[in-house]
Amino acid sequence: MKYMKKLTAAIIILFSCAAFFACSKTGQTDKPGSTEISGNPGGDVSDEAEAKPQRLQPNLPDMDLNGETINFLVRGEQYNWYWCSREIYAGEENGEPLNDAVYRRNRHVEGKYNFEIKEYRSSNPYGDADKAAKAGDPIYDAFMLGPDEAARMAQNGYLQDLHKIPHLDLSRPWWDQRAVGQLNIGGRLYCAFGDINTQDNDALFVVFFNKKLIVDHNMDNPYPLVRNGEWTLDKFNQMCRDISKDTNGDGKMDENDLYGQLTEYLGAYMFFVGGGGRVTSNNAENSPELVISEPKTTALVDKMLVSMGNREFTLMANDYFGKYKNPWDDLTRPMFKGNQALFYTIGMGTADLMRDMEADFGVLPLPKFDANQKEYYCPGSNMISALCIPVTNGRTEYTGLAVEAMAAESMYTVTEAYYSINFENKNLRDEESIEMMKIILASGSYDLGYMFNFGGLVDIFEPMAKKNSNTFVSDYEKKESKAQKDIEKFTEKFQGMQ
Repeated sequence: MKYMKKLTAAIIILFSCAAFFACSKTGQTDKPGSTEISGNPGGDVSDEAEAKPQRLQPNLPDMDLNGETINFLVRGEQYNWYWCSREIYAGEENGEPLNDAVYRRNRHVEGKYNFEIKEYRSSNPYGDADKAAKAGDPIYDAFMLGPDEAARMAQNGYLQDLHKIPHLDLSRPWWDQRAVGQLNIGGRLYCAFGDINTQDNDALFVVFFNKKLIVDHNMDNPYPLVRNGEWTLDKFNQMCRDISKDTNGDGKMDENDLYGQLTEYLGAYMFFVGGGGRVTSNNAENSPELVISEPKTTALVDKMLVSMGNREFTLMANDYFGKYKNPWDDLTRPMFKGNQALFYTIGMGTADLMRDMEADFGVLPLPKFDANQKEYYCPGSNMISALCIPVTNGRTEYTGLAVEAMAAESMYTVTEAYYSINFENKNLRDEESIEMMKIILASGSYDLGYMFNFGGLVDIFEPMAKKNSNTFVSDYEKKESKAQKDIEKFTEKFQGMQ
């Protein structure tokens, strides 16, 4: 899911891919009657593909770490088979692009600065991090945690301010600058995202769409809509409404029918953010303030519920627990691959799980509230992995240098591999998917209100989608007082950590 972060190194790869794929495509059309959805994203890429940018180097001293081991706590396979870590360590090359890029990155920085990278794979990384911090055990130099987990660790005083870590330069392009700014707590930062991560991309919520259904049903090509700022909730809802159909004629909508959208209840909050909503925003002192009750929120929820609350248009994976062991693996993804839905709203990493889909599909940012909204916003779920450094780390000079070196090198190795994986997918091989990916990665949205969930305000969105009822005003009134108190306690606590 980033502004001025991955693009510096990756644009050259994207344009190179675009040039290659353009040569293999025939014709261009925005007309739905064509068997292809293609087009020019708006410029001649040949000169840009030839002009290789100068490689940026980290501002690090020529330092010998004396063979020290830098230990990372990461998610293991028992935590979750899909969300286990693949971004920190690789034991050997195996021909898989991301694995091999991680391996080569590590060998390069280890050789240059004379240190070793080691990971501890955990089924419960938060529990292990919390246990080590409470015991004062310095076994881990860095944690890779979810944002909500990092929030709890920070509130308990177990994380260091990354701005104070020697050699860590969070102004450099291999660090996500939106996250650096939006997760600022009184001038401090307790977790970071950047090229050292890949799961921060995979967890960004996006909208996949089925190109075959667009053509077969003579619908508008969504690529020009995004490009022209017309990809809005109203347009999304209209397209969901127009295509949904009880295909077997049994008088009910279920997994045997055709839907406008497949998603999950978490998507209700994600559409809220995509439409410009936020729980909090930082004030001049970089402390969070509630902004969720802005005048447009009720109208935004109304628009979100047109599809998210309507089971005639949207099938929710969560509704099928019990009938399917894993409704995502066993139901919604197979339905999308089987041309049973126009849109699939889910984390961007799902693209890699749809390599064998026969029909072509594309990727889009979440729709805007309306055409007047200036930007697209693509939030990520708590499955994002965030870099944190514990207070038990007494050798931050070594850790900061190692992490900065890894992040900088990742911009030219791991990030390139990530793009390679996505654009080797035959179904995403078009210039527009490259263009959309650039928009999505420049649209990452971070909110301390989501990360800390003050007063449980984030929790009000899923029930509204389940009940198809806009109860925002009353729900907010019930939670406002607690949310304000939570923020006051939050501010006092972090001020006391100075």
